[in-house]
Amino acid sequence: MKYFYLNRFVRSVFGIAVCLFAFVSCSDDEPFSDNNIVVPPTTDTIPSEGVVIGDENLRAALLALLQTDELTTENLATVTTLSLRAKNYSTLEGISALVNLDSLTIDNNIGKAFIEFPAEIASMKNLTYLKASSVFRGTLPDSLSGFTYFSVGESFLGGNIPPRLMDLSAERITLNISRSRFMGLPVDIWRKLCADVEKYQMSQSLAPQAAGYFLSLYDPDSALHTQYHADGDFEIYQTHSKGNGINMFILCDGFDYSCNAVDGIAEKVMKFSVEQMFAIEPMTSLRDYFDIYLVYVESPEKGMTYSSDGETNDWEVETKFGTHQPNVNNRYYLCDTPGILDFIAASTGISPRGGIVMLVAHNMVHGGSAGMEYVSDRTSFSVSTIEPKFAKTVWHESVGHSIGWLADEYVESDNAMSEIPSDTRDYYVSEYDRWDYGRNIAFTHDTASVWWADFIGDERYADEKIGLYEGGNYWGKGVWRPTENSIMRTYDRDQQFSAPCRAVIYKEVMTRALGEEFTYSYEDFVKFDMKDAYYPLAE
Repeated sequence: MKYFYLNRFVRSVFGIAVCLFAFVSCSDDEPFSDNNIVVPPTTDTIPSEGVVIGDENLRAALLALLQTDELTTENLATVTTLSLRAKNYSTLEGISALVNLDSLTIDNNIGKAFIEFPAEIASMKNLTYLKASSVFRGTLPDSLSGFTYFSVGESFLGGNIPPRLMDLSAERITLNISRSRFMGLPVDIWRKLCADVEKYQMSQSLAPQAAGYFLSLYDPDSALHTQYHADGDFEIYQTHSKGNGINMFILCDGFDYSCNAVDGIAEKVMKFSVEQMFAIEPMTSLRDYFDIYLVYVESPEKGMTYSSDGETNDWEVETKFGTHQPNVNNRYYLCDTPGILDFIAASTGISPRGGIVMLVAHNMVHGGSAGMEYVSDRTSFSVSTIEPKFAKTVWHESVGHSIGWLADEYVESDNAMSEIPSDTRDYYVSEYDRWDYGRNIAFTHDTASVWWADFIGDERYADEKIGLYEGGNYWGKGVWRPTENSIMRTYDRDQQFSAPCRAVIYKEVMTRALGEEFTYSYEDFVKFDMKDAYYPLAE
């Protein structure tokens, strides 16, 4: 959001129940005057005597703000930023008279029914920032466009998000619409939101919606599509150029016929999924070892069954593989894993056993899971939802758990101060050793015996502060991890895989791709990991 400040003075008005802020722009080296205000041509503005502000409280606030007894086109055009707080507004009729307004904030409309969203806002081409939680009802005009920040959560707004609501050419956009009544989000806005979360750690809140409503993806260009992928169609997205090739299969559940147009929703989601999968190291540098297949799936209905309490479903639909979230508080997803593997084999003629399978669930509520049902042949399986933190979910679930067979490094809140029970510890030690799993956690604080011992004290990784940090594998005590934070511990901030985690993923991929030709060496990994920055340690 961009603010313009008055050079010589700032007009401000403080009332018991209302606080408005307006800033007008002027040159840094000229005193403020009417000549510094950009006013649209008279033919495009409301005549001075014709300015109508439909709400008395809003009109009074603007009069006080502008220190005048009359609202005119000229003085309203000086307002670029407006903040309305804790006041009873019944309508925003006439708001478009603020032709240069670029930022509008309404912090709760206390004491009044929700305001009908003013259609005239669509004509305010300078307005790019709107923050108004628990304020509006109705639907958004299809012509509403050009926002970089749009926050209207916990409202009675519904219908579809307009296709051009957000400025997709902007460096960053933020959209907060959860706990409202929206039903459709344009797929291209979704992709931009997910990319911005990955790059800038922006806060986006899309779901859940209010009870009885479910937000799904839609394609504004659906009427233009004439070709569709049939259930079971597949395409080869990438062929390996190194090693023997590792089969990777991407498919969706909860995407109906309308989603499977050529260059439609499912195709865009799967291709976006692949690009996110390889947008983090070491996957970026290992991409050439993979054969990637996109498998098209047609579900009877669009969306996903989920429950917020584990007892009653908030939303219930029929999907191809029965994918659902039994309790949003636990985050994990359940699906027909054997049925999915059989479907892939029947569709592609290639057995997915021993390969990597990623299922994308059509739900914007946070969650994901990774399966270990086929550990004997190291078949990797994961489920990721299309939440705003989609890329991070893919990294954690599909790359971390599914490809690297890494353990969770976070601690469950109920176990934060608890020592891992001895029988639980013994079970994990036995199973992890048996299947070569969870090499990013240890059940001992002996630095010489942990898997990442070589990294500890290596000056080349001094910036990562690798050592022993207590807490991980869901328990606060009796378990250790290699770094303070990583993508296996938290999605917050710009988390990546720690060097020990990168080494485990590298080892797993190279073993799959080269078989017996590959022998893991710590120094070989360091060369791979550091690339041009590599240097050997002094003897």
